[in-house]
Amino acid sequence: MVFGFESAGLLGKGAHAPFWHTSNRQGLSSIEKESGLMHFAVLGNMSLLNGMEVDYGLDFGAEASSKSNMFLHQLYVDLRYKRIGLDVGMQERWGELKNRALSTGGLTWSGNSKPIPQLRIGLTDFTGIPFLGGWFSFKGHVSYGRLTDDKWRKSQAEWANNGDRYTDGLLFHSKDFFLRFGDASRFPLEATIGLEMYSVFGGTLHNRELNKDDIIDEYRLPSGPDAYLTALLPFNDVGNQGKENGNILGSWHLSFDYHGQEWGARAYYEHFYEDHSSLLGIEYKSDLEGNNDFIFYGFRRNWFDGLWGIEVNLKESWPVRNVVLEVLNTRGQCGPICKDSFYPVQEGVDGRDGMYNHELYDSYSMSGYNIGSPILISPVYNKDYNQRLRSNRVLMYHLGIDGSWADKWEYRALFTNTTHWGTYDDPLNEIQRVTSCLLEGSYRIGDEYGWKIGLSVGFDFNDGDLLGNNTGVMVTLSKLWKIL
Repeated sequence: MVFGFESAGLLGKGAHAPFWHTSNRQGLSSIEKESGLMHFAVLGNMSLLNGMEVDYGLDFGAEASSKSNMFLHQLYVDLRYKRIGLDVGMQERWGELKNRALSTGGLTWSGNSKPIPQLRIGLTDFTGIPFLGGWFSFKGHVSYGRLTDDKWRKSQAEWANNGDRYTDGLLFHSKDFFLRFGDASRFPLEATIGLEMYSVFGGTLHNRELNKDDIIDEYRLPSGPDAYLTALLPFNDVGNQGKENGNILGSWHLSFDYHGQEWGARAYYEHFYEDHSSLLGIEYKSDLEGNNDFIFYGFRRNWFDGLWGIEVNLKESWPVRNVVLEVLNTRGQCGPICKDSFYPVQEGVDGRDGMYNHELYDSYSMSGYNIGSPILISPVYNKDYNQRLRSNRVLMYHLGIDGSWADKWEYRALFTNTTHWGTYDDPLNEIQRVTSCLLEGSYRIGDEYGWKIGLSVGFDFNDGDLLGNNTGVMVTLSKLWKIL
């Protein structure tokens, strides 16, 4: 059993805290330019009978900013038998096939928002497929949970002065499957392909429009057994893809890993999708006579949208230990929609996917922080309290480096440049560019259970108002104690 303590204090200048002082920190952060927090964690593991093990954790703390409050960060119990795991509760999770310290994060799940309480079952690591000589392995999971940001969604709607329109009580579902080709013990090259599918469904609409010209004071969306089954198997006939089925999204993964004796590397690509058009290259088309059909476009549309990355892992003893280069493009989203009854258009074509935004659920976020990539600026930054993203069409270039320059001294540096176009529904008046930097250093006193002191400086340069121009200094102090 390990007992841990961590505290952090931020002092800044500008509209907000620097971007990398806020993003990809599991929600343990604030956009306020002056803030502080401390939290305490008890984490442990026990061996049970017949080879079963149980992991458990409790993590809680307090935040001090313009809205100080106590919080519960993690509370979970994980039961494992060999590589099969049953997880109950809320705990930190990170994006698949990404460097959690240097990457901008996964497009479907990044570690940017607070943990979501859920019941999850699956394989905890890649498991070999019998009778295939150890060259093929797989892993996957299925989970159901609930978002816990009802108060935030309601308060944002009240402050926004838009008729108190919001949706709360949101249910959550996720599943994935990854297949790996190769065996690093026999050959240094491996390839991995995977599919993630997430869904936000259920909940209650407040003062919202479910159908055209139909404002409903309060309406409960489907949340019974059929809704859970639809989230698990979201396959409907043509013309039956209703809004009440939930906000279904996910991503394809492809990576190639090289495991050398003295260095390693990974090249990866993650393609995000909101519906069938970007999932399988299929468009949903309808003509003016009401005929509906699916048209297969294959790889001709939208496949340049995604996160492209290269990670290089060097010797632990080198000053530079890991390097990550990433490019993110989300400008396509299957193009603008083509459907208007006022013009002689012969057919309607689904497009304008609206990455992370949704008509009923506003955005794919938790307490205003994107559950996916933070690069598509989270709704928590919106000055008008709108719960949707202002810009989801971006082109980003990113560099992350970490390493050590002396015994017990470590550093991390992040440099990110992003160009924003807004959304197809509401483009920005002018293209905005955001450059965010983080320079971080830490020193450990004693061994891994000693005190660790950290100091980081962050900067944002923005030629608009998405983030503003921000500068900040963060000081952290942490300690681990081994109890049992």
